[in-house]
Amino acid sequence: MVSSIPLALSIPPPPDRARRVLVVDDDEARRHLFARVLEAEGHEVDLLPDGEHIFTHIHARPPDLVILDVLMPGSSGLEICADLRMMDEMKLTPIILVTCGLGDEESVVRGLMCGADDYIVTPSRLAELRARVHVQLRNRRERELLAWVRKRGASLRDAALRDPLTGLANRRAADEALDDALESGEPVVVVMLDLDHFKVVNDTHGHGAGDRVLQTVAARLGARARRGDLAARYGGEEFLVVARGARPEVAGAIGERYRQAIHEIQMPPDAGVTVVTASVGVASCDAVGGARLSRGRLLEAADAALYEAKRAGRNRVVVAGPSRYPPRPVSTEGDQE
Repeated sequence: MVSSIPLALSIPPPPDRARRVLVVDDDEARRHLFARVLEAEGHEVDLLPDGEHIFTHIHARPPDLVILDVLMPGSSGLEICADLRMMDEMKLTPIILVTCGLGDEESVVRGLMCGADDYIVTPSRLAELRARVHVQLRNRRERELLAWVRKRGASLRDAALRDPLTGLANRRAADEALDDALESGEPVVVVMLDLDHFKVVNDTHGHGAGDRVLQTVAARLGARARRGDLAARYGGEEFLVVARGARPEVAGAIGERYRQAIHEIQMPPDAGVTVVTASVGVASCDAVGGARLSRGRLLEAADAALYEAKRAGRNRVVVAGPSRYPPRPVSTEGDQE
C-alpha cells in the first residue's frame, strides 16, 4: 500500500540557518583566524590540522562547506578535494581551496578540475573570504531547493498515478501506458478482471473485509505480473493489466495467467471470505479484423468479453474476437465463489 508523501518532502529545506564550516589547514594561526571570522558571521566552525581524519569527521559531523588548504603534509588539498567529490554525501557541499601562491594559475586550474567550487589565493583578504563563503552557501541553498523540488515533483507524480488503497497503478496510469503502447505501434494486450460477487463480500462482511480482498488481489497481480506488464486498479473491484509487446496469439494465455493468480488466493480465516475468483475479458490491439484500435475501442472489446465471461458462469477468461464473431471462451471452471 502506498503511503502519503513523506514529511521531509512535504516541506522545503529550512531557510538560511547557522551553517557548519569545516576548515582543514595545517597553519594553526590561519585556522583560528578563519574560525573567528566565520563564527562572527554566525557559522559553526570545525577545525582540522590535516586530512588524516577528514572522512571520519565528515561522517560524524557533515559540513555545509569545506575550506581546504592546498599545501599540507601528507595528502595535498587537491587529492583530498578529488576524494571528497567521490562521496555521495558531499555532492551538494561547496569546497573552497586556499593557497598563498599569488597568481598560481596552475594550482587554481588543478583545483577546479578536482571539483573545487572556488579558490582563495590571498588568505589575508578576510572580506573576500566572507564574501566567497556567503556566495557558496547561497549556491548550496539553491541546490538544496532544486533537489527538493525534483524529489517532491517525482513523489507527487507517483502519488497521482498510484491507487492509495492497493498500491497498484491507477486508472490514469493504465490509460497513459495503453495510449503509449498504441501510439508506438507495438502489439498490446489488455486484460480486464472483475472480482466475482464482490458486492456480497462488502454487504455481508463490511467494507473493511472488501478492502482486504482488494489489497490481497492487487498484491497477487503485482507479484505475477510479467516483465513489462502494468497491473492497475481500474475502479471499484475492477483491475486492468496492460501487456505491452504481447501478440494476439498469446492473449488468452496471459488472461488465464492472471485469472489463475486470483483463483489461487487463500484468504486468512478471519477475512470473512475464503475463495476469490474473477471474470476476465481480454482484447488485443488487432481484435477487430487486424486493424489498430483506439484505447476506447480496445477497452470496450475487453469489457464486452468480460461480461460474456460473467454470463457464461464467471471465473473464466473470454478473448474478444473480430467484431463479426462473438467472443470465444478459452477456459471454464464453473461458477465458483
